[in-house]
Amino acid sequence: LACPSWSIRTVIEKAVELGYDCIESRGGVQGHSQPKMSIREQAVLRNMTRNAGLAALSITAYTSFISPLAEERKSNVDELKRYSDLAAELGAPYVRAFLGELPANTDLTEPICENISACLDIASAYAASVGVKIAVEPHDDFTRSAVIAPILDRSDSDLRVIWDLGNTFAAGEEPIDGFNLLKDRLAYVQVKDGMLSEKGWQLCLVGHGDVSLDRAFELLLGDGYEGALSVEWEYAWHPELDPPEIALPAARWTIQKLLSIVGAEST
Repeated sequence: LACPSWSIRTVIEKAVELGYDCIESRGGVQGHSQPKMSIREQAVLRNMTRNAGLAALSITAYTSFISPLAEERKSNVDELKRYSDLAAELGAPYVRAFLGELPANTDLTEPICENISACLDIASAYAASVGVKIAVEPHDDFTRSAVIAPILDRSDSDLRVIWDLGNTFAAGEEPIDGFNLLKDRLAYVQVKDGMLSEKGWQLCLVGHGDVSLDRAFELLLGDGYEGALSVEWEYAWHPELDPPEIALPAARWTIQKLLSIVGAEST
């Protein structure tokens, strides 16, 4: 997502050069990692990543489970299964999944929540059978932790969730609220920053916005969190942002600095 014009080889080379430890890969039509890749292509990618000393964190599947049509929901479950196979082959522990975007003037009803949960349970069971986990991305109508947590709680499977610090801030959520609701199912944390103004939510370089990153890190470190912090730079959607050559090294430097400060203050 941060570097849509880079080849897979360039992504890996730059990740090493910039000091990153793992890669959160984007699927979908425009992504670098897709189920339609041949077995040989998957093996090449897996070996390139490992030989570079990097880990694969997750593969993004662009799914939706809010349709009233059972066949459409099943198609999305099947898509998650294909991405689970791909993640297993590439050595990624997670498949990142979206729940969907409700039509305008549509409320989140009990039947919709039941359908979502049923789909996630089926997909999670399959993912577990190949050694990976489904990680739900709170987004669109499901950004707030207070909305996503009850859906997660319906599941008896090892369903996980991603805490997106920027998205939840933009939705008006305090870090303590999101943390308390999601901490027991956290897969990893996405870090981005932005500002709220009369123009709405505007992304910016990590550390230059209004998101309470230090408070979120304080909560995570205080709870013994040892998972990944993934820089989500939405350059593919927002080409007006700084290019990855500027944004990615700056983000890593800022995160390391904040972690050092928070860690020192907590000791």
